[in-house]
Amino acid sequence: MSPTEHDETVALPDPRTSRRLYQTGLAGLVAAVAGLVYKSDLVDPILLSLGAIIMIIGAWPALNWARRGDLHFPVFEIFMLTSIPFYAVPILAGHPTMLQFSAGATWNAAVSMLLFQLCAVAAFSGTTVRRGRSRFLTDSLLPATTLRYASTGILLNTVYLYVRGFTDLVPNELSIVLRAVFFGIGTVALFVEMRRWGAGQLRGSEQAVISLNLLLQLIFLFRDLYLIVGISILLLALIGYVSTSRRIPIAVLVVVLPIVAVLHHGKTVMRTLYWEGKAPAPNLTELPAFFETWFLQGLADPTEQEATSNSLAGRLFERASLFQMLCLVTERTPEHEPYLAGESYKYVFAQLVPRILWPGKPSSLESNILLAVHYGLVSRDSPASVSIAFGMIAESYANFGLIGCAVLGLLLGHVYRRISVAAIGLPQFSGLGLLTILLAAWSFQVEQIFATWLVSLLQAAFVVIGGPMLFRTFFGQE
Repeated sequence: MSPTEHDETVALPDPRTSRRLYQTGLAGLVAAVAGLVYKSDLVDPILLSLGAIIMIIGAWPALNWARRGDLHFPVFEIFMLTSIPFYAVPILAGHPTMLQFSAGATWNAAVSMLLFQLCAVAAFSGTTVRRGRSRFLTDSLLPATTLRYASTGILLNTVYLYVRGFTDLVPNELSIVLRAVFFGIGTVALFVEMRRWGAGQLRGSEQAVISLNLLLQLIFLFRDLYLIVGISILLLALIGYVSTSRRIPIAVLVVVLPIVAVLHHGKTVMRTLYWEGKAPAPNLTELPAFFETWFLQGLADPTEQEATSNSLAGRLFERASLFQMLCLVTERTPEHEPYLAGESYKYVFAQLVPRILWPGKPSSLESNILLAVHYGLVSRDSPASVSIAFGMIAESYANFGLIGCAVLGLLLGHVYRRISVAAIGLPQFSGLGLLTILLAAWSFQVEQIFATWLVSLLQAAFVVIGGPMLFRTFFGQE
């Protein structure tokens, strides 16, 4: 049986396109490292070197995947790439918050990140996976004909976003459940269709329908002045396309990236107008004027923003940086604050118990609150008043120091390897096939700590995988 016999969306990669993808990625990596080092304000050669190494290791698994033409879906490779904008770039760009910490703290933080990366890569490369798998996870959970109607899932999510944003038909008590259902369906459908697009299996009319729905979803999501969800959808679509085509759509990126950069630049002013000014969100007919104003603000050069950033690039990476949180943790632990010794992880096990069996179980946010209070970032009197993004690596150091970073890397590398290799050649609608899609989407949730990352992943899996499993159990499949 060939590795792709059961996968309706994937063909064997062309070695030439894989090689071109590798060459393009390698050239981009070299140019990015050289450009950031050349323009960096850092004078510390050790920190510059560590930042460059972190960036190279973050990109290397994806480059190897392209160079070898590997058949597994690059879930781990995508996860490793996130270390570039969230850790490597803030170091090389000399993030202003990072520069407030001592040299020892920044070195220790960089070493912690590097240790995590090396352990993750070592575990991923060294884990051997047996091909024996349960049919419960490998058989398609939905009929084969479902693939023909995957675009319907994208349309359902578009309709839901319209109804949620422009009508009062969605009750508040059902908003979380409905969001999980439609976003789960929409995410899987978009990814599957972009994989088929990359494999050359979509007609021009189908491509137009997907593009229109994706554009509408971005408009409806950006209307709330939150860019991260829309950007995550864009990245997932890009990954789905590249994973089968082995080509980077340069023309699309040339158009999309400047638009996103302009919107990001004008986001602060728009939030001031609509959030602090309490202006009502625009209705459907007001959207053109809304985005026109946003673009004008993004293209302007507001002096009030110059105090926090000297360039557009600096603003793009300011919110993305998790490295300063890692610096904070390494500087204060254990000299000023003791190691938590696993205390933040105890809430992980509570999340595995259904709330119906434990009505009073603690929230997954308790771990984040614990860290924020432990490091004095929020008041003990109102700990839930502010949400602080720590990330899993800072959390692991807060609990066990460098050993925690190493163990976390080994654990994630091992798990990603087992899932990605076990899913090779399976139907996209199998349990493992759907899980790879969810893991790819959750690779961008690096700001979350382990408990919140896990519980949100389990909630999505319950909808996206559990639903089809129930369908197959009770109704069977053709």
